Amino acid sequence: MSGTKRFRARVGASVAVAVMALGVSACSGSGNSTGAAAPKADSGKSSEVRVVEAHSYKVDSTPAAAVASPLNENVFEGTVVSRRPDVRVTDKLDDGSVLEAVYTPVVVRVDTVHKGGLKPGSHVVVRSLGGVADGVKYVTEEAPAKETFAEGHELLVFAGIREAVDSESTPAVTPHFVYLESGSQLVDATYASGAADGSAPGRLGKARFAAELRSLKS
Repeated sequence: MSGTKRFRARVGASVAVAVMALGVSACSGSGNSTGAAAPKADSGKSSEVRVVEAHSYKVDSTPAAAVASPLNENVFEGTVVSRRPDVRVTDKLDDGSVLEAVYTPVVVRVDTVHKGGLKPGSHVVVRSLGGVADGVKYVTEEAPAKETFAEGHELLVFAGIREAVDSESTPAVTPHFVYLESGSQLVDATYASGAADGSAPGRLGKARFAAELRSLKS
């Protein structure tokens, strides 16, 4: 499966059903099972920085779709506290091959928990896919834009389980769906390039989204 999606699946659910793993979204799948192209190194680039491009497909990221996804182990509202330097991670796949990715560790204060075992007031690291570290530049648009995770931003995050992949020492969550609070609305920030159908990011009133979220506790 693609780097972006595999990371999400590996961290957010079992590899067999996860469609978004060592990559980062609850919306992706393996290249073989979904037709997504695997990340590829660009050998034409400088030898000092090797470029890895993750190409995968998008899925519906409306509130109803986010709530219905079976891969969300943690759903919470939080405030971005800080961003740490980019890190390169590797994960060994079932076939023995090694997948690599680069992400920015984003520290988020958990304000409200809708699903999962995170505690209000605690801090959790969220993986923001993409970046440069250890001679590797990882590029993907099938993940939230970096500016989504600016300090002070209030987010609604649908994520996988909190754990560390093979090369990590600190557990983190990979977001499957991300919404940015904007006044009385929530803006779909799941994909850097806009909604799955190519239109502008969707918006939804907080009150209406709250009604969707209640089903998670039923």
